[in-house]
Amino acid sequence: MSRIRNFKPAAAGAAALLSLSVVGGCNTTASPTSGAVRTSAQTAPTDLQLLCASTAADQLKIPGGNVLPVSSMPAGDSAYQVNLTFDGGQAVCTIDSDGVISSITQV
Repeated sequence: MSRIRNFKPAAAGAAALLSLSVVGGCNTTASPTSGAVRTSAQTAPTDLQLLCASTAADQLKIPGGNVLPVSSMPAGDSAYQVNLTFDGGQAVCTIDSDGVISSITQV
């Protein structure tokens, strides 16, 4: 039984060293490379993206209403272009910062 007692501190020490080596390998200060997917911090707020998706599902009569926003970008001073996808196609929605949709176009 004394062997088990002596083993526990050694195992705890080994686990602590392993944990430190894993945490030490994390790099939280790296900036995105030029090939990163998201290169612009200016995206439409989530609620506006979801409003575009919901309205597009209704206007385009998408079965099941399964329309998802996949990207967005500024489109003028206070408007956004929201790119949408659904089974069988894609669409583009233009919406202003007040939630007024000016267009939904299937592409």
